[in-house]
Amino acid sequence: MMRLLPALALALATPAVAETDVFARAAGVYGSAVDPAQSCQSNPHRLGFLASPPHAIFTWTHPAASPSGDLADHARYDILGADAGSITLRREGDPARTADGRQPIWVLRLTQAPAGYCWGRADWPVVRCIDPAVRCDDSAPTS
Repeated sequence: MMRLLPALALALATPAVAETDVFARAAGVYGSAVDPAQSCQSNPHRLGFLASPPHAIFTWTHPAASPSGDLADHARYDILGADAGSITLRREGDPARTADGRQPIWVLRLTQAPAGYCWGRADWPVVRCIDPAVRCDDSAPTS
């Protein structure tokens, strides 16, 4: 029984490690893969994370149009959850609403080829992933 306890403790710790790993892999500098005005060369953005309270922070080199049409140089998202390949977020102050009147729940999905991410939503089919971003910096994690 005593040998089982360390194995159980390790198994229970694994999801937290996976979540921490996804944040380390996601942090970095990105540019739009489809919008030349928001590309790595024109207006890259940095994605970083705060642990307490848990937030994802996007910061652009130059102000960019927000989903509501305003110009902003940063956006903050509440982190709602994570797994090994995605981070579930809610954009603070987002005026958009889903069909049922709620604020959208966004899913940032990491991509590998090319290295970057795309956006899904909790109320969309899993295969729908829009606004792809590619990693601009050379410090892309390899793990």
